[in-house]
Amino acid sequence: MLSTRRAAATAAAVGVLALVVLLLTGVFTLAAAAVAAALLVSLAALAFLVLTMRRLDGKAQRIDLRVKKNETSHAANAATLKRIETRLEELSRAVEESAARRTEDLSAILVSLGEDRVNAMAHAREVERLREEVRALGSA
Repeated sequence: MLSTRRAAATAAAVGVLALVVLLLTGVFTLAAAAVAAALLVSLAALAFLVLTMRRLDGKAQRIDLRVKKNETSHAANAATLKRIETRLEELSRAVEESAARRTEDLSAILVSLGEDRVNAMAHAREVERLREEVRALGSA
């Protein structure tokens, strides 16, 4: 397919050649041929502008479709990021709760170990006292 410039130039050249042929055959006078040539040149310029505008309009439509496609993609990405953000917030809350429970559990374990140690120390003292009594009874 011809480009818009070539199509307009070809149409103008064909028109001018037709006018020259008509002028040479005597169908047109010189003034009528000049007016017709001016009309044909202006029509060729108009055709060039129309074809250029159609071409630009086609490009604009393709650009518009690409922009809409990109906007749709961005909206989908934004929605996905929002879901990820929400999920991360839920996970961080769960991790914080788990850390708090772990801290409470460790505190309870340490308290329990401390109580066991205190009880074990009291028990060891009791056993030691009983040994001393047994030794004292054995040596008496």
